[in-house]
Amino acid sequence: MDLAVGLPVLVALVAGLVAVRTMIVRRRRSLQAYTRTRDERLRKSKPKDRRTTRAEMRANEDPTTVMGQMSSQPRDPKRDRARSRR
Repeated sequence: MDLAVGLPVLVALVAGLVAVRTMIVRRRRSLQAYTRTRDERLRKSKPKDRRTTRAEMRANEDPTTVMGQMSSQPRDPKRDRARSRR
């Protein structure tokens, strides 16, 4: 093989090999970074708060006292007819 043809072919092959290896390494690092951040996101799920909120405490109160405090108003018959037409 002539040196004028063989040398550029050899340089092109080496440059191609280096380019492919660089792409493979970059892809591997990107995948590792994605996996690491994904694992951290999944791991950081917040534990359920053991404390009860004020609304939950009110909801769990004795229903007889809550019902005793509630009062109902009779409905206006004119409003009922207007709602049924809608």
